[in-house]
Amino acid sequence: MAMQLAASPDAHYVPKSPPPPPPSPPPDPAPVPAATKKQKPSTYTQGGAAHAVTLTTVSAPSSRERDRYHDDGGGQVLDRIILVLRTGAALSAFVAMSLVASCRHGDWMDFLRYQEYRYLLGVSVVAFMYSAVQALRKFRRMRRGAAHATFLDFAGDQAVAYLLVTASAAALPITIRMRSAVVNVFTDAIAASIVLGFLAFAALAFSAMLSGCKRQAHY
Repeated sequence: MAMQLAASPDAHYVPKSPPPPPPSPPPDPAPVPAATKKQKPSTYTQGGAAHAVTLTTVSAPSSRERDRYHDDGGGQVLDRIILVLRTGAALSAFVAMSLVASCRHGDWMDFLRYQEYRYLLGVSVVAFMYSAVQALRKFRRMRRGAAHATFLDFAGDQAVAYLLVTASAAALPITIRMRSAVVNVFTDAIAASIVLGFLAFAALAFSAMLSGCKRQAHY
């Protein structure tokens, strides 16, 4: 009997190890956290004991926050450059306007006798008012964090820059002829106003180019 138990196949049975578990799938990428806003903790009672619970609401970022994100870095630098250019154009046009208006010395040294100088004075007034208003508008929009370029910025800078370059170019030949004959306070003031007109034109032309680039990048 003992020999039969020893020869039994159950006496030599060795349990097999279980198979290894299947590999786990790779973890999902963590989602981008949205803007969260914590509220005041609220309490509830259970079994005579008070428990505090903090509620957290998840909200998507607002359009102004997205605009501020996109305006960081290069956008803010472009806005500052455009603001400086328009301020410089306003100052140049103001000085040019003042110089032309002061040329009332009588006889031939009166700017009212020349159509080119009257046109230069009128364009300088328009350029000064436009550039000053646009610079102030740009500064206020930058303070609010929404300084995107509009079609008015792009088209207005081009139109006023065109007026400035035509007025300065029209007044240049007659001024050169005058200064070839005589150099006095009148011709010096007119020549300085023409130079300032060209400077204001360059500032507004560069501002129009930057406004177009910023508008294209925004869309």
